[in-house]
Amino acid sequence: MKEITSYQVDLTCQLTTQEMMKLHRYVAKSKYDVYLYQNGQVADAGNFPKLLSFFLVASIMKPLVVIVDGEKPEEGYQHIKQLLIKNVKQAKIRNRHKVENDISFVI
Repeated sequence: MKEITSYQVDLTCQLTTQEMMKLHRYVAKSKYDVYLYQNGQVADAGNFPKLLSFFLVASIMKPLVVIVDGEKPEEGYQHIKQLLIKNVKQAKIRNRHKVENDISFVI
């Protein structure tokens, strides 16, 4: 079942270009869609130029929101967390939503 889960992540320091490349490679090869959000800025982690420009304006003083979309998003987040382990001060789950079959809604 498809889910979308968001995590609030506090970073200890800015990511290096190598760490951004590792994150991008993982997302590009995985079955997940991963988005980063901070201060009204959103980046698709599967798009390296957008990911790079996102971190040029991101601040370690404010929490980063990591959104993982796909089947079993907590597994995807655990891989991401391992890639960024030395940069993460604290992380906690914010929201979790599951797609229900045969139910529709209009916004």
